[in-house]
Amino acid sequence: MKLSFLPGDLHLNQERDGTYLVIMQGHEVLRTRAEKKALAKFNALRRALELQFPARELTPEEKRAALEKYVMSYKLAEVRASTKPPKKDKVRGTRTFG
Repeated sequence: MKLSFLPGDLHLNQERDGTYLVIMQGHEVLRTRAEKKALAKFNALRRALELQFPARELTPEEKRAALEKYVMSYKLAEVRASTKPPKKDKVRGTRTFG
């Protein structure tokens, strides 16, 4: 599991050994095996940071650019899929010799 709140440089990562690590601005805040405890700490810190870094509304130009980018990436994927040659069925051998 990886969660992040980028404006406050807050991260929650699950390590390979199963522990959860909450990191804020490069410093370890909490290391625990309990997912609920790590998630609760991450959310509490995130709520506090959201007051310092409030979300701003996108301008109409930014919304239009994001929508165009999304639509174009979808169309590009659609075009790629339609230009691929169809997969040929694998010729399977038979158990008969005649």
